[in-house]
Amino acid sequence: MQRDCLGIAKRLVHRGHDVTIFCCETEGAPPNVKLVRLPNIALFNHNRNLRFSRAMALATANNFDVVAGFNKIPHLDVLYCADPPIPKPLTIFQKLNPRVRGYQRLDLACFGDQSKTRLLLLADYQMAQFRESYGTAPSRMRVLPPTLERTQVMEAGERARARADIRRRLGLSDDALVWLFVARYPQSKGLDRVIDALHAVPAAQCLCVGFDPAELARNGLGRLAKRYGVSDRLILLGRTNEAPALIAASDLLVHPSRKDVTGTVILEALANGLPVITTEACGYAAHVIRAGAGIVISGKFDNDSFRAALVSAQDAALRADWRRNALDYAAREDLYSGLDCAVAEIEEAGRRNLAAAHLAQRDRSPSPAA
Repeated sequence: MQRDCLGIAKRLVHRGHDVTIFCCETEGAPPNVKLVRLPNIALFNHNRNLRFSRAMALATANNFDVVAGFNKIPHLDVLYCADPPIPKPLTIFQKLNPRVRGYQRLDLACFGDQSKTRLLLLADYQMAQFRESYGTAPSRMRVLPPTLERTQVMEAGERARARADIRRRLGLSDDALVWLFVARYPQSKGLDRVIDALHAVPAAQCLCVGFDPAELARNGLGRLAKRYGVSDRLILLGRTNEAPALIAASDLLVHPSRKDVTGTVILEALANGLPVITTEACGYAAHVIRAGAGIVISGKFDNDSFRAALVSAQDAALRADWRRNALDYAAREDLYSGLDCAVAEIEEAGRRNLAAAHLAQRDRSPSPAA
């Protein structure tokens, strides 16, 4: 989400707009973007979100042509929405739970029938979810194209050099079977499922990217890897900016996520010719099917099906077919314009607000004397 926020801010500045980002914490902002940190201290997440929304309302009141959000906040003109609606409370205890009620308030502020917020969604199924949960008008929602950045795609020659370089640095032979697992939160993205599958595919090694390796000790995944005897086949690389090069060095992206509104790494893999095995829980899994570039585990996750998919993916000829299909698909499909479309929506909301303000000003102006 932060990547998309910064990408949109950068594009808006390039188009001549003044941009301010309000946040609680961040890793930095693009050049010429003003960054404002709002104090936000509370014991629970829902209270932090509510306090942030109140601070935002005070900070933005009458100061901006358009207010676009990346979290559910009241009075937004545009919401770039990567989250599902909260589940409906089913019991009296859930209905009275302050946490549930707090999140419901924020959801209703954006999706309820009294809201005028324009909703930019990242996956088709989100539209059905919001219509079912809140009766949100389809006219207020738009599903954006994918948001892959072209900077994440390497040319064929670059991929070959990166593959050789990364494998040499990591001590991997040219013919080693290398999986790639990318996640900020390894538990929710299914690293335990990957560990189980490594036990079934003794030839494979797995590059693990995007999270602090110390996290494995905190969430029990390290103990699980030891129990299966695969600890030495997990190559923990931590947080790195080398994602395209690591994709080039790998033979297969394994992404058995439990929940992922999009799964941008899936598109990064396809655009760089890396086959994918993932789950239906990922919004971008449909691209794997349409491309014919891997396997999607559908329905309720089943370890046997996942293991069987990875066993079949040991076939180098099959992976070569998937690789060609992935590159062909990325060459003909629009995987890149999502952030540009979001910028256009934000600009249009600003034009509507300015037109409405001018009309209101004209209506307030006294009529000239006869």
